Amino acid sequence: MRNLTIRSNWKRPPATPAALAELVARRRVLFNPDVLPDLATVQSRWTQVEREQIEFVDGLTDERLQEMLPFRAAHAKLVHLMLHMANHSTYHRGQIAFMMRQLHATPVATDFHEFLVETEQPSY
Repeated sequence: MRNLTIRSNWKRPPATPAALAELVARRRVLFNPDVLPDLATVQSRWTQVEREQIEFVDGLTDERLQEMLPFRAAHAKLVHLMLHMANHSTYHRGQIAFMMRQLHATPVATDFHEFLVETEQPSY
């Protein structure tokens, strides 16, 4: 669930190992299952996350997308980290679909085109 947030280190990369440890600790608290006890709480948190994501993306510039940020033991451009996040979430959606099929359940469609159709607004 940690990829649901716009990664805080994309906004302000941690300058020290202590800052990174603090970021990880805050993320653990934010998405602790004990603070998400029911669907209404999850939906409320998701609304907050979506708002933050839109604000972040709306503020991006070409220069900002080319900025090098820490990634594991190296550095990567922000644009590449964003692509990685989208790609990695696809991997996890596939895992969930596979597990549901093992349980003889039918997973919902999660393809990108389904998202586009679902979020398409009529033009007037």
